[in-house]
Amino acid sequence: MDNISNNNYNYFGVKHYKVKVVKEKIRPLRFIINVISYAIFIWLLLIGLVLLAYVADIKIRAAKGDFSPPKYNAYVVLTGSMVPEIMPKDVVITKRRDPKDLEVGDIITFITSDTRLSNIIVTHRIKNKYYDATTGKYTFQTQGDANNVADFTLAEDYNIIGEVIFKIPKLGYVQVLLASKGGLILFIFIPCLAVLSYDIVKLGKNIGKKAKKSRVSVVRR
Repeated sequence: MDNISNNNYNYFGVKHYKVKVVKEKIRPLRFIINVISYAIFIWLLLIGLVLLAYVADIKIRAAKGDFSPPKYNAYVVLTGSMVPEIMPKDVVITKRRDPKDLEVGDIITFITSDTRLSNIIVTHRIKNKYYDATTGKYTFQTQGDANNVADFTLAEDYNIIGEVIFKIPKLGYVQVLLASKGGLILFIFIPCLAVLSYDIVKLGKNIGKKAKKSRVSVVRR
């Protein structure tokens, strides 16, 4: 071993070579497509998980005989009665609370008792709170911030869905689009098809590369 250069052998007598590692250059367009694809996938995954948890919660509680609204809920505001606090097409997230814990100034979402409005869901601010010691029930006088007068009927405690804890501006436009056939195709089917097509093409290229003889760039002394 005396005549063999130490540069080509390590201390264990194993010959080694200098290997040149070439980093693959990622094209800008390919990088953008990857980012968009994964963003769409994550977005759809989150929506799916939220909907799954929402439906599961309703089913589990219904099996136990509890048909009350979920603890957390979301509603699209359609009118301007709460402008500027809540704008049309904003989505409000509500949390179910005990009526006794609600206070004047809180914004609540409830099923109106006004028969003229066909029991629609309303989101307004509490102006006054009343308690009937005889029945043990709470009622609330409500009013929209943009309205000149209070609501015609009081909100009953059993009709209150929850207190508004935060809002998502303009998300209602997405809901409107998804509710239409064109929006469903544009925002769900086309992105899913694009992601699936890209993955199939990418998989095909990888299989083609593996079928060829591997090319290794090695620089010897």
